[in-house]
Amino acid sequence: MFSKKNNTIQISKPFTERYTLLIETDMVAVNVVMKSKAKMRWEFKVNKVNKDFIEVELLLLDNVILESNNPMVKDIAAMSQAFSRMYSELHLILDHSGKVLEVLNMDLILDKWAHTKKEMEAVIEHSPEAKDVIILNDSIFQDKEKVKIAIESSEFFLVYFQYVYGKKIPYTVKDQIHNNFLNTASLQWKYTVSQKQDTSSGPSLTEIDVVGAPYGTLSKGWHKKAYGTFSQVMDVSKIETELSKTANYQVENSTGKIKKMTLEHQEIADTTKLYSIMKYTLTSENRTQQEHTTDNDQRQETDKYTPQKKGNLSFLIDDM
Repeated sequence: MFSKKNNTIQISKPFTERYTLLIETDMVAVNVVMKSKAKMRWEFKVNKVNKDFIEVELLLLDNVILESNNPMVKDIAAMSQAFSRMYSELHLILDHSGKVLEVLNMDLILDKWAHTKKEMEAVIEHSPEAKDVIILNDSIFQDKEKVKIAIESSEFFLVYFQYVYGKKIPYTVKDQIHNNFLNTASLQWKYTVSQKQDTSSGPSLTEIDVVGAPYGTLSKGWHKKAYGTFSQVMDVSKIETELSKTANYQVENSTGKIKKMTLEHQEIADTTKLYSIMKYTLTSENRTQQEHTTDNDQRQETDKYTPQKKGNLSFLIDDM
């Protein structure tokens, strides 16, 4: 629900919704080219809404790579899918901003990790890199607070709760620290979040726009740290990186649930040799079905045969 009294968006009543997230990656790092499209699906169920918290269940239904030009993407995806098993069933208490207050099925998650760890140890005996991944995740699952942080850092939470919930809109933050796409340098970001005034989504929805950019000037030292690895093949001192993040949320007024979200994150150091463009599209499957039904209804109405006057020649054109 969007409250005009205090300009905040909150989930205001129980609901069950299925969502599809499409993740499109277009990344070039000199001689490494990665283009892919992945799909994730969830069932998100809000069981209870309280003044101070909401009780939710989140079930992962699907996690697949639809397209990829690079075997490395498939390897990373296989590892990701293995670890996503631990978070495929979540029963949580959240505050109204999406922060995890309590994991109600923590025992189930820890049991899944114990089983997965044994399976992976049996097949990666001669892979030091994979062993490091297991050690890292083992340290997470030994600390319940780290498990909460890991859940908050997952794809669903990052696209659903990161910007719009539990905050007075409009607002600006300048203290967000993120790494560049190569994870070689960090930088401070500024985000401006505002309600979209000129909207075509109708009175039942509130639209929220998010605009993000680096806070301050990117120095030559930052560029050297970020892209110094490629100094043999390009003049890093002449790079002027373009960084941006934009998002749009369509929120249902009656419940406070998201009906659609789009997010695009760009980091362009060189338009042909060194860049990353990530696009996320989260869509309510109910919304998709409704739009499909409306399109069919309109198509059927358009395709109705209208009798012509005698003597006229008529054609039925099927524009597939």
